[in-house]
Amino acid sequence: MQVSVKYLVIIALVFSSSIVNAQQSLMQQVDNVFLQKLIDTAKLYYPKMGTFGHRINIASEEVKKARASWFELLTFSLSYSPTNTTTAVAPTLSGFQVGVFFNIGTILEKPHNIKEAKEALAIAVLDKKEYNLNIEAEVKSRYYKYLQQMAVLKMQNESIVDFEVIEKQTKYRFEKGEETLENYSKAIVALNGQRQNIIAAEGFYLIAKSTLEEIIGKKLEAIH
Repeated sequence: MQVSVKYLVIIALVFSSSIVNAQQSLMQQVDNVFLQKLIDTAKLYYPKMGTFGHRINIASEEVKKARASWFELLTFSLSYSPTNTTTAVAPTLSGFQVGVFFNIGTILEKPHNIKEAKEALAIAVLDKKEYNLNIEAEVKSRYYKYLQQMAVLKMQNESIVDFEVIEKQTKYRFEKGEETLENYSKAIVALNGQRQNIIAAEGFYLIAKSTLEEIIGKKLEAIH
C-alpha cells in the first residue's frame, strides 16, 4: 500500500508542477501587438462589420434625399396659347404662361423628414461604434482562450514524458519482481489517461484556434 501511495503522489506532483508552470507562463504569452493586429483584421474582414458601413451609407443617402426634396415644394406649370381669346367667363392671353404653386403641407413636413434622416444616420454611426467595442472584446476573449488551450496542450505534452518514465520504471521493477502488478497496472492506466488528455487538449486547442480565425476572417498564420 505504501508503494501505491508513492506512485499516486508522484503522479499528483507531475500534474501540479505542470499546472503551476502553465499558470506562470500564460500571462507572458500575451502579445499585445499581435492582438491589436487581430482586432484590426477582424474589423476589416468580419462580414458583420461591413453591414454597419452599408447602413451608414444608406442613412447618409437618406439625409441627402431629404434635403434635396426641398425642390418638391414648388410646382411649376407652363402653358401656351397661340391667340388671344377674351370672354366674360375665361379670358385667355396669347403666348406662354408660367405658373408657380407652393405645397403648404410639404413645407411643414420637410424639416421633420430631414431631422428624422439625420437621427437615423446618427444611430447608424453609434451602432458601428458600439460593435467596434464588442468585436474588440470578442477578439480578446477568443485570443485569450486560444492561448489558454495552447498552454494546456503544451502542459499535457510535457507531462506525458514523466508518465512514460514512471511506466517504464514500474515495468522494469515489475519484471524484476520488485513491483506489484497492481502498481504496474496503475502506471499503464495513468499513461493511457494522459494520452487521452492530450487528444482532448488538441481538440480544444483546434476549436479555440478555429473560433479565433472565424472572427478575424483569416488564418492566424497569415497575420504578421
